[in-house]
Amino acid sequence: MITAILPADDARVLAALLGDLVPAAADGLVREVLVLDAGVDEVVRAVCDDAGADLVGPSIAQAAARARSDWLLLLPADLRLRRGWQDAVAAHLQAAGGSARVSDVRQRGTWVTRLLNPPACGLLVRRAAVTALKAGVTLDQARARLGSGAVRLG
Repeated sequence: MITAILPADDARVLAALLGDLVPAAADGLVREVLVLDAGVDEVVRAVCDDAGADLVGPSIAQAAARARSDWLLLLPADLRLRRGWQDAVAAHLQAAGGSARVSDVRQRGTWVTRLLNPPACGLLVRRAAVTALKAGVTLDQARARLGSGAVRLG
């Protein structure tokens, strides 16, 4: 089981990403969802409350310390998860795989454009790797630092 950690930048974008997590929560893969609170408004609070997501402090370290799962799924705000992403993640965890990138569903532009500006991706990583980072590291910085050796899923 995993804990998903995501930013709370915009209520509509957050709602879409939370919606992408529903099938994995129903299957029992996503155990909890933690949303980084960097001064969110009441609409974002309502979206989190409706989805059963918990608001935590603004730092990734606080979220990792609070997570109940050993595996964390660090998601950027603009990611749209592919249909069936949870099957690839579950198989990866069953095979005792290491860190992994979960790709965005959208394909933008030509192959050259996608090569120069790759789509957003989430990062599946062990909690210990995140807690070992220095204080003050943002979610995006954590994904960049920990994702270099991660395999691509989906």
